[in-house]
Amino acid sequence: MSQNYPVLGEGYVPAYQMSATPFLTASNLALGQIVEIRFKAVSRFFTIKSLGDTSTVISVAFTENGLRPVNANYIVLSGSQTFTAEIKTDRLFISGTRGASTFNLIAGLTCIPDRNFTTITSSNGYMSVG
Repeated sequence: MSQNYPVLGEGYVPAYQMSATPFLTASNLALGQIVEIRFKAVSRFFTIKSLGDTSTVISVAFTENGLRPVNANYIVLSGSQTFTAEIKTDRLFISGTRGASTFNLIAGLTCIPDRNFTTITSSNGYMSVG
């Protein structure tokens, strides 16, 4: 039997049933700036909070292309809004879309390496992400 099997892939259910490894970050965003947050492992969940006042807005997407207004495949958070999701992903793209913004992010990571995660792009059949 090969030493490469079994492979811990995104369909490995026990990885989502175990406690997650924490990932924390925070950043300031200038207007129009895009930050890519890459996880070393597939996420089990994440929570992102906009820390600006009500005049600031951040956008969150799963691809950089999803942040483009023509695609509009992003989540908008203003003021001190928070978004939580149990979504498996290996990266997030965050943009300051109105004013200088600040955010913090906590994610719970599985034991599945990011290299074993499917590439999520519209050219790979994921039409609603970018």
